[in-house]
Amino acid sequence: MNRNARKHELNMALSVLPIFNPLNDYRIYHINQLTSSILLHNLIEQAKKTIQFTIDTEDDYYTHRPSLIQIEFIQHQSIVLLIEVHHLPQATSVIFWLIRSLLKIILNPSNCIYSWGNGENELNKFISCGLFSSKQLKQINNIDVQKLFKNWHDQKLTHEYICLPRDIQKRLHAYSKQSIETSGHHWSLQMAIVYACQEFLNKCRTKSRWSRNLYIVNNNQSLVMNAKQNNIIQEMIQYAVNDCLAVTKLVSILLHK
Repeated sequence: MNRNARKHELNMALSVLPIFNPLNDYRIYHINQLTSSILLHNLIEQAKKTIQFTIDTEDDYYTHRPSLIQIEFIQHQSIVLLIEVHHLPQATSVIFWLIRSLLKIILNPSNCIYSWGNGENELNKFISCGLFSSKQLKQINNIDVQKLFKNWHDQKLTHEYICLPRDIQKRLHAYSKQSIETSGHHWSLQMAIVYACQEFLNKCRTKSRWSRNLYIVNNNQSLVMNAKQNNIIQEMIQYAVNDCLAVTKLVSILLHK
């Protein structure tokens, strides 16, 4: 069984668990050439009031090009931005300048940036987009939650999976054992959510065309798209958003350990 087949089989096996449930309610905002200056001004004001953010990124599965930046403003009601880098306005436009200004506030060293893996490496792939500089990224206060989670897990004296189905117990036991015995083991976000929350984080949309336009509301494309395509895009959006919300939920668990 190849790697993709194993991932698909694991996703199917874990799907019997309760669906992932985020900590907070949230609102999603697409950032692209259609984003209004009024919305960006409002987001800038919200960013100024926020000190904790979670970031994630997606590369297009087919072209391997960095395509999407997800950013959660961690609040009582979170805000999740989906920055569609292949659908941004011209770099000389006011809208582009406002997006840069928004990211400058978010990436301020006084803020805490959570990520699953190294956040600077995640964002470095997007330098050519002109939204931020490598100098800005070197100064961010990034917390690698993947590393924190492994340390938390490996230091636990007992590992119980009683509430899980027998098949998932076996998978998690083997995965936990590998983490404890291998210093360089990297937990997947999906398995971390199973371990800490006993929930299913659906990864069926990992292999997607992330460079496509995800904003279909009030868009003429929606008139010609069939229901299946609309459903795929909605699943991609939920996948991208959940990757931030899941990291934030794990942060809450680790901070209250």
